[in-house]
Amino acid sequence: MATGRPARRPEARPPRPLGEPVLAPMPGGWWPDALLVAAFAALTAALVWWSPLLEVDIAVRDWVDQHRPPPVTVLMLVLDYLGQGGPLTTLTVAVSFWLAWRHRTIRPIILAGLTPIVSTLLIVALKRWTARGAPHHGSMRLFSDKGEDFYPSGHVSNGIVYWGVLAVLLAPYLAVPVRRLMQWLPGVLVFIGTTYLSYHWLTDSIGGYLLGLLIVRILLRVPWRTIPLPRWLDRPHPPGEHQVNPPARQDGPPGAHLCGAAGGPG
Repeated sequence: MATGRPARRPEARPPRPLGEPVLAPMPGGWWPDALLVAAFAALTAALVWWSPLLEVDIAVRDWVDQHRPPPVTVLMLVLDYLGQGGPLTTLTVAVSFWLAWRHRTIRPIILAGLTPIVSTLLIVALKRWTARGAPHHGSMRLFSDKGEDFYPSGHVSNGIVYWGVLAVLLAPYLAVPVRRLMQWLPGVLVFIGTTYLSYHWLTDSIGGYLLGLLIVRILLRVPWRTIPLPRWLDRPHPPGEHQVNPPARQDGPPGAHLCGAAGGPG
């Protein structure tokens, strides 16, 4: 008796990024965002009016200055580079153009292009307004040195914002554990690296982390999947082309789980 081979399933592209995603929509609650704003405001006020916090900054700087062997220094330089704005912008935009070409939609480019604009405007404005020096030059007090701009840390913020956006853009191609690592790990590593090297005060890094979480949540609140676009900028898939790799369960985008928001990644 002849036995036939099982029919092969036709191959299909992964789900369109930001089109019909594997990611669940951002929950509607704004209370985590409000907590982030309040935490950053409280940190800034404490740096102005609560001197013990400045003593913590000095103690951390002095300790890392005395415990910086060359091999560890090299490692920390690598970690700090994970938050370098120029290469991250280039990587994010390049990925977005590849996705746009592959899936015939401009949606990834819009998100990738808006990310550096929003992040730079907010971080640079706060840096110039607070006017704080670095651990080894300038004044450590806020609003005292108009020639310095180290608070909050842009590197730490970049480590959260850009890698979080990349995790969303590449979500159809990544396993859930890999996506979660991309969302959370780079920001923590940049925090450690830039503080250990005394490029920033400890509180600079904390402020950058808080703002990074806020920025990525704001960016991912935009309904990128449903914004009306001209057909020539967002072509549908041809008939018969199917999505593949459906997740066992849905995960929210990086911002959805930040600060315990319901429905986001853990």
